[in-house]
Amino acid sequence: MHNLGIGGNMKKLLFLAMAVFGMTALWVSAGYGHSNSSPNLECTSCHQGSIVPELVKIQGVPRSYVPGKKYAVTVTVQSSLKSMGDSIGGFAVSATAGELIVKDKKNTQMSDMFLTHTQEGSLQRKWSFEWKAPSKKGEAAISIMAVAANGDYSSEGDEVGAASYSVVSAK
Repeated sequence: MHNLGIGGNMKKLLFLAMAVFGMTALWVSAGYGHSNSSPNLECTSCHQGSIVPELVKIQGVPRSYVPGKKYAVTVTVQSSLKSMGDSIGGFAVSATAGELIVKDKKNTQMSDMFLTHTQEGSLQRKWSFEWKAPSKKGEAAISIMAVAANGDYSSEGDEVGAASYSVVSAK
């Protein structure tokens, strides 16, 4: 009778391959969140620290919109938190109606229906984009979450802020 089990050398090779795959997966997943942002409004799932309501400053969101009109929007993270590394900030924005438009492809991108920062964009705390109002009258909600990162590549010590705006069509 032959032994159909895996030999000692084969077990070592299999173990080594699994270890390399596991380490690569951890490295890629850790790097993805840092360099490409998270396509959601749950920044606190990775960035733990102070919740600072006044951290997010928005300019350009109208009180009421003209259907189909484009509005230039700027998001600024106002924080005195210093960064020790490459990343100093990030943000994600969503809109329940209308269209978010990337105007600065170097620093912003669309990802899973969210407009967010790029890897290059994490080197700053101010970003601009456009919001095209819905073509029909109604209401839209624009929600933003932003981070002032301390750049230590950990999930602690950052500051997180959020803002939400309800915009109705002009009469």
